[in-house]
Amino acid sequence: MSEFNFKPKRKTKDSSIKSQRQLKVGEELRFLISNVLLKESFYNEHINNNNVTITEVNVSPDLKNAKVFIMPLGGEHQNEVVENLNKVTGRIKKLISSSIKLRQMPKLYFKIDNSFENAKNIENILKNLKK
Repeated sequence: MSEFNFKPKRKTKDSSIKSQRQLKVGEELRFLISNVLLKESFYNEHINNNNVTITEVNVSPDLKNAKVFIMPLGGEHQNEVVENLNKVTGRIKKLISSSIKLRQMPKLYFKIDNSFENAKNIENILKNLKK
């Protein structure tokens, strides 16, 4: 008799736990969107003139929605870049849809990644505690 007691995973509503499929699709979308932004011209000065880093893509459990977290190089013109990227999501989806094997392309929502700012604030707090 085995001493290990395996229980099936419970389904929870905790959105912080992501399936392997969500993680895989998110990384694939991050790669494809990065390439599209690098190689394509969108005839938009805020998109073409700002280098954008895609830090993470969070895909919903049903794979129908994806939040694309970005940070423009130097942190400049954040609102304009996000606004203009959200305007061209249809074109981005069309350009990457042939490269990814999904029944339905997720809706893309671009958002600013505040994790860098949060990390900086935490680091400042920790430095002040040491003093």
